[in-house]
Amino acid sequence: MPLRSDWSTATCPIARSADVLADPWVLLILRELFSGRSRFDELRDATGAADSVLSRRLSAMTEAGLVARDAERGYALTDAGRETLPILHAFARFSRATDPDGPWGLTVSCARCGEPAASVDWCTHCEAPLDADSTRWARRSMGVEPFALVSGVPA
Repeated sequence: MPLRSDWSTATCPIARSADVLADPWVLLILRELFSGRSRFDELRDATGAADSVLSRRLSAMTEAGLVARDAERGYALTDAGRETLPILHAFARFSRATDPDGPWGLTVSCARCGEPAASVDWCTHCEAPLDADSTRWARRSMGVEPFALVSGVPA
């Protein structure tokens, strides 16, 4: 994937995770998969990635176990892919913290109580975990109404 050292056999869990997740294209593809886009052309259009870039990243993500490919439905998150949600929330939260007046296009909220998320993985209002089944996103690029995230590999 990225042009850097191979950390896939490192003993450090952060280095091993970075080997898979520290690529900006991977993060954007995960964002789109959680948002419900699953087909190659949808992912390409939403991320702006060139076909060759997207193809390489999806192959690597499949090999790493983050996504599964289905000929009819496209790509879907696996259980490992679902575990990346707090990472995406952390990126969104970091952006807001470093530029509080910025034009935000992603709002994260708890599906149970409707409150905005103050944590990357736990609703501090209703004290429940924020996972793909209990999180709503509102993305400016997809309209203003909060929507449920895609939970994973379809049955």
